[in-house]
Amino acid sequence: MNNSSNKKNKTNKEEKGFGDLLKDAYSAFNKELVQTEIKDKEKKKEVLRAGIERVEKKAKKELKSSKMLLERLMEIRRKAEMAETIGTGGKIKVPIMFGKEEFNKKLERELLVIGTEELKEIGSAITISNLIRYFKETRPNWKIRTIDITQAIKRLEEAKIIPKRVDIGEDEVLIRFKPIELSNDINRILQLATGRMVLTVKEIAEQLDWPIERVQDTLSKLIELELAVLDEETGEYYFPGITKV
Repeated sequence: MNNSSNKKNKTNKEEKGFGDLLKDAYSAFNKELVQTEIKDKEKKKEVLRAGIERVEKKAKKELKSSKMLLERLMEIRRKAEMAETIGTGGKIKVPIMFGKEEFNKKLERELLVIGTEELKEIGSAITISNLIRYFKETRPNWKIRTIDITQAIKRLEEAKIIPKRVDIGEDEVLIRFKPIELSNDINRILQLATGRMVLTVKEIAEQLDWPIERVQDTLSKLIELELAVLDEETGEYYFPGITKV
């Protein structure tokens, strides 16, 4: 009698599908919401996200084999404002469900959004070290390695989607997301600005042994390209994409 009952319970458990698991998860975090009487919207999202992650862990095999289930879960993730790629803690990483190729495409699109939209006020140009730092600070939901970013940039360059990088120092390169003609004089000043907060006309003239007119002419071009900003009160020049932040 007991053996028959145990076998039946085991069969029921094995046959429990994604819908039941999802229902269980919802019930669990709905109880949490009621018990804690959370009013803050962000707190509610945290509880929702935790429930979704429980579903993912329980229904891992089912998710791998069903595109329909994946699409349903993606819709729920969007409502919870989670990344649309399944991963631990809602992180975007190289996922087994979508594969590395899909991840690479997502990363390349994200870098283009950064370069062409978010960095357009600084000329859509930034050092590789600043780009990596900016990406990690503004995209905390991406579980990503430095090499993933550098390889993605290299692929964009090889596909001629963005211009080739420019060496501006021994250990630094400038990544450009739009075509920019950089003369030797511009490169010299960018090299000098690498790792420094500000520069003045006098400092540049002394460091490069240039006449003041040459410095001012080159700085004017840098401002036109949006690679430099002049503080009119102090007379100092800032290089947002170059300065170490």
